[in-house]
Amino acid sequence: MKKNKNRLTYKKSGVDIAKASSLISVLKDKRKRSGVLSGIGGFASLFAIDNKKYKNPVIVCGTDGVGTKLKLATLLNQHNSIGQDLLAMCVNDVITTGADPILFLDYLATGSINLKIHKTVLKGIKSACDKHNIILIGGETAEMPGMYSKNDYDLAGFCVGLVDKKNILNKKNVKKDNLLVGINSSGIHSNGFSLINNLINKKFLSLNKKINNIDIKKALIQPTLIYSDIIKKISMAVSLRSMSHITGGGITENLPRVIPDNLTAKVIRNSWVMPKIFKIIQEKSRLTDDDMLKTFNCGLGMIIIIDKKDELKVHNIIKKNGFRSYTIGKVIKRMKNQSICYD
Repeated sequence: MKKNKNRLTYKKSGVDIAKASSLISVLKDKRKRSGVLSGIGGFASLFAIDNKKYKNPVIVCGTDGVGTKLKLATLLNQHNSIGQDLLAMCVNDVITTGADPILFLDYLATGSINLKIHKTVLKGIKSACDKHNIILIGGETAEMPGMYSKNDYDLAGFCVGLVDKKNILNKKNVKKDNLLVGINSSGIHSNGFSLINNLINKKFLSLNKKINNIDIKKALIQPTLIYSDIIKKISMAVSLRSMSHITGGGITENLPRVIPDNLTAKVIRNSWVMPKIFKIIQEKSRLTDDDMLKTFNCGLGMIIIIDKKDELKVHNIIKKNGFRSYTIGKVIKRMKNQSICYD
C-alpha cells in the first residue's frame, strides 16, 4: 500500500493509542493478588471467589463518579486526590450492605490524553486502592476528541464487593430505640459542587482567600474519606443494624433510605460539630439549615445504626482509629408519616 502524507489517520483525528498505552502502564501491578486470574491488559478481568471465606457469597455492585468536583480540580490544577474521591464514592456505597469491597474498575474519558494530568489521576486511584486492600482489576481510558474541552475529563468508577448472604445489612434490621452514630467527614467530600462552583463563578466565594482562618481551596479539594476499614473493625466488634452513606441529598435524603417504613430517624441538630467550611458555604449561599441538611453531608460522611448497649464500644473503636463520632439521635416510632425529623 502506498504511503500518503495526506491520509487521515486515527492519530490525526485526535486519538493516540500509543499515548493511551503509556498512560495505563502506571496501573499494572506486578504482585500476585489472591483471586486474580486475569487483570489489566485483556478484554475483561477475571476473579475467583474464595469459597472458604464466603460460604454463601452475594455479589454487591456499585458505580459512581466525582461529579463537578472535577471542575474545581481543573481550576486549581490539583488532580492527585481525585482518584481517592472516585474510589470513595463507590466503596462507601457498597459497604452499606455489609459487603467487603474487593475489586475496582475505573473509566476515564477525555478529549485528548494529557500524560501529566491523567497519570496523576490514575496513580491516585491505584494508591487509594492499595491503601484499602482493594484490587484495581481493570478499567478503560477513552479519548474522544470534540466531546471534551482541553484538559477536561470525566471519571466513573465501578466497585464489586462480596458478602455472605446471612450478613447482608438492610433496613429490616433496624429497630425502635437503635442509636444513630455519625462518623466525621473530611469536609465537602464529592457532593454539592454544582452549587459551590456557582458560588465561585458568581464571585461570592474566592479560592484565593482565607475566611475565618480557613484556606478555602484547600478545604474544598479535601479528598473524600473511605470508610471500609473502620466499618470492618466496628462490624467485627458489634452487630451493626444498618448504615447510610451521606452523599448528594445530605442527611435528610440519605438516612431515610435505611429506615423501615414504620419508624423515624430522630436527629438532634446540635449533637455534632459542623466544620467551618459548611458554615462559610451556608453564609455565602444564604441557605437555610434545612437546605444545608438536604444538600451537604454537614460533617458526617457515614451514619451507622447500632444497639444502645454498643454505644461506648463503638465510639471507642472509632476514636482509636483516628475518626470522630457522635451519637446524633435514635430511631423512634413513626411520626406523622415522616422518615426523618430534626429536634
